[in-house]
Amino acid sequence: MAKDMNHARLQFARLKTPVKSGELLIEPSGDGLLAMAESNRALLRSYSFAVLDLNVSDVRAEFRRTMCDGCDEPAVITGHQPEFIHAGVWAKHVVAARLAEVLGGKAINLVVDNDAPKQGGLEVVTCVDGGVGAETVACGALEPGRAYESIRPLDDRACEALASRVRRLMGERFERTCMSDFLSGLRGGVGTGDWVDQMVFARREVEGRFGVAMIEHRVSRVWAGPMLGDLICNAERFAACYNEALARYRAEHRVRGVNRPIPDLMRGAGRCEVPVWVYRLGGPRRRLFVERAGDTVRLFAGTEGMSPAGSPATPIAEMAAGELETWESAERALMGRTEFVIRPRALSLTLWARVLVGDLFIHGIGGAKYDRITDDIIRRYYGVEPPGMGCVSATLRACDAPHEIDEDTLRAARRRVRDMRFNPQRYVGNGGETADMVARRERAVAESRRLAKESAHDRSGRREVFERIRRISEALLEGNRDVLRRSEDAAFETERKLADIERARRRDYFFAMMDRVSLERLRDTLVSAVTVGAVGVGEQGRAAVRRKS
Repeated sequence: MAKDMNHARLQFARLKTPVKSGELLIEPSGDGLLAMAESNRALLRSYSFAVLDLNVSDVRAEFRRTMCDGCDEPAVITGHQPEFIHAGVWAKHVVAARLAEVLGGKAINLVVDNDAPKQGGLEVVTCVDGGVGAETVACGALEPGRAYESIRPLDDRACEALASRVRRLMGERFERTCMSDFLSGLRGGVGTGDWVDQMVFARREVEGRFGVAMIEHRVSRVWAGPMLGDLICNAERFAACYNEALARYRAEHRVRGVNRPIPDLMRGAGRCEVPVWVYRLGGPRRRLFVERAGDTVRLFAGTEGMSPAGSPATPIAEMAAGELETWESAERALMGRTEFVIRPRALSLTLWARVLVGDLFIHGIGGAKYDRITDDIIRRYYGVEPPGMGCVSATLRACDAPHEIDEDTLRAARRRVRDMRFNPQRYVGNGGETADMVARRERAVAESRRLAKESAHDRSGRREVFERIRRISEALLEGNRDVLRRSEDAAFETERKLADIERARRRDYFFAMMDRVSLERLRDTLVSAVTVGAVGVGEQGRAAVRRKS
């Protein structure tokens, strides 16, 4: 088993963002992911630690009943916020679905609706008239700091307005993409639930065209269980393991600052932070603190970035310590005594998904790198080796760069404009009055150099000469404004073209906005990469593939 586990481990040095459009990253390779899923299953079955009063195997079985109809087959999990995902995120969906198919198992997508929006709407890229632009179109009341699960759904009028605006901005490109499917799905999702449900419904409309199907679960509706009670009951010990894992990560990767890549859990003044969010629906997300006083446990919502002692903490629940000893009593105490909801933060979510639900978790590049911290927490807190994780990403671009200009060209154009303002004599004619002004400027510059060498303390004299040089330079420019204007216009045009190139190079535009043919090619490449290897695929998985081929 140890040999298989080492064979299937993710190599972090290989986690590089795909550069060219159409390139992808799968780490480990397709066969490696298959082997990892099989070895993870054996490892997870060997776990025997307790989560509150329950054995981890019983907790896993309960979540599997809830999330994949009690399946005993491999469960491949990935997840992301319910926003406008780019092709690199979509690649995780394709690979997760394919892996589950090969293994004869289930693919689960966690819709992270407890996170908060980082953008104000759908960013539409336009590729017309030899230029590249981007414009953000509103898509619901997205507010920073407010969880996605609080966003009101779009009505028919809002869906129509969004579709009209997007179609107009995209122009001819619209029909070559999957935006029509997405916008149709968004309209079809009116009345099915809230904004998150609409977004999931619309994305699945697009993915269905490519044969990508997963079980979708919103984090707000499935997370928690005994793990939440265990985190609160053992807040001090978990915080110590969490902070030690962070300290080790910072030391190994030479990360400076106590808040990078994420802050430590705060402890002090009798309170201890738990890595979850707590908030009223529609309100801002806050951090959860636990205070134990004798046989009483109190929960507080605190403000991010402030110590528990100094923050304007809000009491949200109080219970007897004994109520946290079993999940049956803890669930009643935690869920029935507060109007606040409790949701996981990033590391506690992936810890839960990897240890208590799935057999293989598929990350993007950033998540995989940070989840090394979770690996260390699992070792420290549960005393077991963590299951392996995979990493998948890809790059697609909406359009080709319309120009071939680099940063050096722009720097040269900016230097020319600056030099023209400070040394106009280099760029003007040499006849008549202009020649006289150039000669007077040269004499003034010579005098300035002499004063600097012989009379460095004569500040008023040096200042007078400096002003004389400035006035002559301005007079030279005034008579040759067209020369300066042409250089400024050239620099501005170079800067504009470079901005076009940067917008064209971006890989984070919504995947449904990509050319449909490019998405089909990417899907086919990803599916082909996840092959049925000789290592790590059970007969059940091979039989499932034979039946579907």
